[in-house]
Amino acid sequence: MTYFIYTFTGALSVYFFCIHLLPNKLTIIKRLTIFLFTFGTAYLFNRIYGQASTFITFLGLTLLTYFFTDDRYLSLCCYLFGYLHGISSSYLFMWIMAFFLKIDMNDFSTNSKSIMLFACIYCLYCAGTTKLIGWYLHKKLKLSQYLTNRHLLKAIFIDLLLLMLFYIFNFSYGERLGYNYGVIALNGLIFIFLFIITVFLMYSVYKITMSEQSYKHRMAQFENLRTYTERLENSYGVMRKFKHDYMNILITMSGFMKENDMESLKEYYGERILPISRAFTESDTKLGNLSNIKNTALKSLLSSKFVYMMELGIKTEIELTEPINDLNMDCLDLSRIIGIFLDNAMEAAMETEAKKVHFCMFYKEMDLYLIVQNTALPLTHTISELRSHDISTKGANRGIGLFNVDVILKNYENAIWNTTYEEPFFTQELILIHTGT
Repeated sequence: MTYFIYTFTGALSVYFFCIHLLPNKLTIIKRLTIFLFTFGTAYLFNRIYGQASTFITFLGLTLLTYFFTDDRYLSLCCYLFGYLHGISSSYLFMWIMAFFLKIDMNDFSTNSKSIMLFACIYCLYCAGTTKLIGWYLHKKLKLSQYLTNRHLLKAIFIDLLLLMLFYIFNFSYGERLGYNYGVIALNGLIFIFLFIITVFLMYSVYKITMSEQSYKHRMAQFENLRTYTERLENSYGVMRKFKHDYMNILITMSGFMKENDMESLKEYYGERILPISRAFTESDTKLGNLSNIKNTALKSLLSSKFVYMMELGIKTEIELTEPINDLNMDCLDLSRIIGIFLDNAMEAAMETEAKKVHFCMFYKEMDLYLIVQNTALPLTHTISELRSHDISTKGANRGIGLFNVDVILKNYENAIWNTTYEEPFFTQELILIHTGT
């Protein structure tokens, strides 16, 4: 009975290491598979191979995490980090238990009551701490939003994997050699020290990566603002030119009308006035609607995107009939999402004959609605597949846009994202629920 309880709580603790730190929730079937595999391998092989059986459990869980998750390398890094946290904490936790229970560490493993008490309390400790760490990593630090470099994630994964294998080898080999309490205590201190260094290094990598991401976004916003400013300057130049010619135009037209020369007036209107009026292009009229966007960074992004679309000959419709003040989302995240939507819409529209893009933002009971609709060729993938990594209608190694949108929106419980295709229109609808904060 003692062996069963110890194995069951141990498997449950490992399950918490794996599940609670993952960036995305797994289905019930996947979670049940992970637990049954952990408990089964521990229960069957621990009596035969001792601590060495941890290799089987660990490698199996690594493979399950790899195949069960979408953002694989980030998920693996989180899982390994949780495992390292568990092993390092177990030593410290065992010392604390032995101190309060007044039990010598050399006799701890032979005392069934102590082992069962330790296993149960430690299992509860793992459940609470891993849940808290998972919340901090993904809700507070938002790792999935900033750690997107696959090469960096692979390097972190390899580092954590090697450290984890060293941990398992050390305590499994030490069991065979019959390490005394002093050696075990020293190993525990080394493990805790290495784990603290790992935490520090990973946090440093996170801070550097976050700074680089913020810098890139600031530069992108600056470039959009520069394009927007240039567009305003060009429009102002056209206005000044038209104002300069305005009086001359009126005087010339009045001359034709005084002489009742309607044919010459029509000819003059067609050859001289219409070309000048075209200076007030369609883009100037439509871009005027962007004045309802009160966030400068978002307004500059939209302006640069729509100006580029118009230059490509895409028929754009901008529907902004009311002031947009509250975005109900971080401005940087919303700008990234809209930028991805418009880039995809532009590329898809260019492949069609109609070449149309419709953009709309409005409030409905304080909830912000964002709609991007464009003409598109029939889809070659399902809607759900388009949100997966490396899946795209635009060729190999390009399917990261909608995947990144999915990653961003997972940090917002107030976001509803709908994607539909009704030939020939592909529609992205994002609803940002007003939270009252």
